[in-house]
Amino acid sequence: MPIERTESVRPGDAAVDGVVRVPATVSGQNVRYAGEDVRAGEVVLHAGVVLGPAELGVAASVGRPVLRCAARPSVALLVTGDELTEPGEGLRPGAIYSSNRFALAAQIERAGARLVLAENVPDSAAGTRDALTRALEAADAVIVSGGVSVGPHDHVKGALAELGVEERFWGVRLRPGKPVWFGARELVLVYGLPGNPVSAMVTFQLFVRPALAAMQGADPSAGRAEAVMDEAVPRNPRREEAVRVRLRPDHDGWHATTTGEQGSHMLTSMLQADALAFVAAGSGEIAAGDRVEIELL
Repeated sequence: MPIERTESVRPGDAAVDGVVRVPATVSGQNVRYAGEDVRAGEVVLHAGVVLGPAELGVAASVGRPVLRCAARPSVALLVTGDELTEPGEGLRPGAIYSSNRFALAAQIERAGARLVLAENVPDSAAGTRDALTRALEAADAVIVSGGVSVGPHDHVKGALAELGVEERFWGVRLRPGKPVWFGARELVLVYGLPGNPVSAMVTFQLFVRPALAAMQGADPSAGRAEAVMDEAVPRNPRREEAVRVRLRPDHDGWHATTTGEQGSHMLTSMLQADALAFVAAGSGEIAAGDRVEIELL
């Protein structure tokens, strides 16, 4: 019986001093029975589940002092470019601040992996090969941002071939993110992501994040849904486009609006992005009111 429903009999009444009056109750009311929450033999935490506050609390509630978990994959991150400058340092002519190392490092941590090496790599064949040698020895997965295209300073693919990394694919019909590269050396996965900052973040979400999840025994799929576009979006004639969008709920489901300019160099388009909206290649545009597939971020 909750104490707030009881009533003390006033002191001074004959033969009732210290007596508490309890209202009528139903038999079994306010009783917590054994097995109400978890029945004997019931599985409460399945393989692959991410351990959060509720999961840890449930494990403790059934008396489990130890849980067997998948190891967090180790990741080495290399960002290429002589023009890259650390934030806080002065910019020389033609230089830019290095943003990809910080954005990708945060995505790696959010994906549950351990960042064990992070380096800026010069635009030289020898420097690229040396950095990749260290990365391949240090990690379960290697991510390289930039240097995977066909320019005279793009040394990554050549260095990977020299180091015995087998190319599985290069180039996808995606905007942003066309020059993405993937290969492997034995059990080490290697991803060559574009150098443009939005392209790097988008291709990490679509290609690297699922692999890191699978390496931890988790479900690699991301949350997918549909949304109504509240504004027209032009189609790319040759490539599917991953448009950064904000979401709002309505009576007919999610509604989406773009986060602004969508160029692959426009890193601010990732600010306040709730999802990627996929616009199929073709002519014309997605009209306001059309439904599109989205991937929640």
